[in-house]
Amino acid sequence: MESSKELLARLEKYLGTFDWNSLTTSKQVILEGFLRVATRDGIASVSMRTLAAAVGLKPPTIYSHFPGGREEVLSNALRWHYNHYAHGLFEDLKNLRAPEESWHALINFHIRQQLQRPENDIWDTLIATDRIAKLLPEGLREEIEDWEGFVDFMYFSIAENLGAKQCSIEARALRKLFDSIGAWWKWDGSEASLEAAVAYCVDVSKRILKL
Repeated sequence: MESSKELLARLEKYLGTFDWNSLTTSKQVILEGFLRVATRDGIASVSMRTLAAAVGLKPPTIYSHFPGGREEVLSNALRWHYNHYAHGLFEDLKNLRAPEESWHALINFHIRQQLQRPENDIWDTLIATDRIAKLLPEGLREEIEDWEGFVDFMYFSIAENLGAKQCSIEARALRKLFDSIGAWWKWDGSEASLEAAVAYCVDVSKRILKL
């Protein structure tokens, strides 16, 4: 059983794997443009030409920032996305102590991210497709698997601290269920609906974990 302090230390260590100093303003504009076009039209529709049009640059300019082309842009966008997610999660959890508070904060952050940021579904779809078609570079796939494994472990560890027993499968099932909330919770765009979604998911989690 790992304490909240130890989990935060591991999460903070993950934050150090992304070189924020290398993310210039121009690179950030390109990555944001990639996410915007991918969310609107799907990742398969993003070419260097469509990306250049979306951000008001010429393709050679994008290549000057990302010599590896589309694959390098995709890899950096995915790493940036996960590190940004991890940073937000760390901020929400860093001042919490009681397992009950940490559990609610973890689910609250997860649900709000999934509903408020549609690009999450894009990445989830890409990762699911990669398990079959092997679209991603091997090193990037390993990074993603490590991150997902850590999130599963966070669910498992905090659930254990709440008193759940032998809950590794249940913790992973909950994480996957919440990943797909956009498909089964009809969010109307309001804060009240977000709060209701979080409360529902917390209740479901406790029933599944038999707490």
